[in-house]
Amino acid sequence: MENKLSSVLKSDIFQVDKALESWRDSGFDLSTAVGEVVDNSIEAGSKIVKVIPYQNKTDKSINTIVFADNGFGIKSDILAQTLKIGFSTRYNQRKGLGRFGVGMKVAALSQGRRVDIYTKTLGEDRYYHAFLDLDLITTEEQTHIIAQEIDGFPKEYAMHMAWDEGAPFDSGTLIVWSKIDRLTNEGKYGNSINEYLQELTKFLARAYRKFIDQGLLIQLSDKFLDLYDPLMLLDSPRISKLVGENNLPADVIDRSVIEIEGEEVVITVTLLPEVLRKVKGEGGYKGSASRFKELYLKDRDGKISILRNGREIYYDPIQGMFPSRIENIDRFIGVEISFPATLDEYFQVRNVKRGAVPVGKLRAEIRKILDKPVKAARKQIQDVFAKTSTEKRKHDIEHTPATKAVKEAEKTAIPGRAGLNATEDEVKEVIKDILEDAGIDADINKELADKMTEQINEQPITLVDSSWPGKELLDITHFNGKAVVKINHRHPFIKQIYNPIKEASSQDPSTINPDEMIELARKAEAAIDVLFMAYAKAENMHANPDDVYSDLRTQWGFFSGAYVRELLKSF
Repeated sequence: MENKLSSVLKSDIFQVDKALESWRDSGFDLSTAVGEVVDNSIEAGSKIVKVIPYQNKTDKSINTIVFADNGFGIKSDILAQTLKIGFSTRYNQRKGLGRFGVGMKVAALSQGRRVDIYTKTLGEDRYYHAFLDLDLITTEEQTHIIAQEIDGFPKEYAMHMAWDEGAPFDSGTLIVWSKIDRLTNEGKYGNSINEYLQELTKFLARAYRKFIDQGLLIQLSDKFLDLYDPLMLLDSPRISKLVGENNLPADVIDRSVIEIEGEEVVITVTLLPEVLRKVKGEGGYKGSASRFKELYLKDRDGKISILRNGREIYYDPIQGMFPSRIENIDRFIGVEISFPATLDEYFQVRNVKRGAVPVGKLRAEIRKILDKPVKAARKQIQDVFAKTSTEKRKHDIEHTPATKAVKEAEKTAIPGRAGLNATEDEVKEVIKDILEDAGIDADINKELADKMTEQINEQPITLVDSSWPGKELLDITHFNGKAVVKINHRHPFIKQIYNPIKEASSQDPSTINPDEMIELARKAEAAIDVLFMAYAKAENMHANPDDVYSDLRTQWGFFSGAYVRELLKSF
């Protein structure tokens, strides 16, 4: 029988230039790409790693990034292989930071079109160079990766292969990413170069915190990075200066261990220092907490740090991991999950080392472990907020918008008549009693007492926060046509409705949870309805309410309308 197949048809397994172009979009951003180089430097025993971006003078875009370390260097017989996709001297090993053999080269190509490696191994005086250039591969000018001996490190970058005092490294590797086309200022709606570098700074300081704590030096541009520990347990000069040494380290709420195949997964929960979370609504970066802006606490809500062999590979929320839902106050809670690389499959680790979510049963177990400590931390945070709120009422004059509106409306209103002809001494005694009821000690806080006294004397109506065990919602003192309204903060309406609304109004709009605001609005609506009904019930306790209260209703409606109209002018 005649063979119809007269020849064998062959094809390359993949088209090199097209494959490399497609790998450029493999999931790396600048931070995770730089991380691959730092990982290799750490594996090579480096004590210092430098990351030096070069920017265009015109548009400030980054066209070149230079990496320099003082590791053992790369042996000449494997240098060419280091740029080969899939090659790794540590392929599928679980002892270090690498594993898959695609990280460093694909990371480099994700940002630029060319990568050069220059190296000098420990104990040798020879220098070697290899490169990979996508443009030359496309034109078939580069078909292989070749390692060649050279005279030394390139002159324009040689200064980076030395210590600050000028002494050259005994060994090490210099890597140059060039033809970078992914790091430009992206106009009105894109990221700026400053944002890229800011994110890179935060990433390096946080991801390699354990290594920096053990003496590794990471230099970005011309600055050495201080570590950033989301749990605030590791010593950091910068954080100590911001927070105060006496407030550190943070409190460890819980540390639990899960054993898997003879290895340990360690879950640590901390509560950040109280000085960072004194006032509800400040978020650790506004008002009295504005001095802590550099800690970026507003970016921490519900984030969990996952470390693989001591190197962070994930820092983001994990859906359903926190009890109920993620709350704004969770930014003050640190959660760290640490595991060895031998357990990669249990955390679904990807080759870009960007994403590590525990598998089903493990995830459920971690969620169970986090439940009690997170709830306990939340309670401590809320307790501090409540304590601070109480203290604030004792040392501050509030209700400013309403007070201003009433003062303006009263310019054309009929003067009050209650308590006319009070003597100066009687007025002083009344004010003294009001200050005492409000918890304002004139001897301790003379400035606040003077402000409150001035307001009572000048304003037609003054609101004062107070607290007493009676059932009254408020108490009113009248003198010389003026009124001082003391609000009872023990009353359920004030405690459960009024105060939460007040606290919500002081929050940063970007941190407000819409569901929580809708729930609060519904409570407020129902509570106001209840106030109307409670007033009706109070009238109903009199046998002839129309004879006694009809004038009161009219006057109340009249003045509430006038005051509200004036109040709305300020919004």
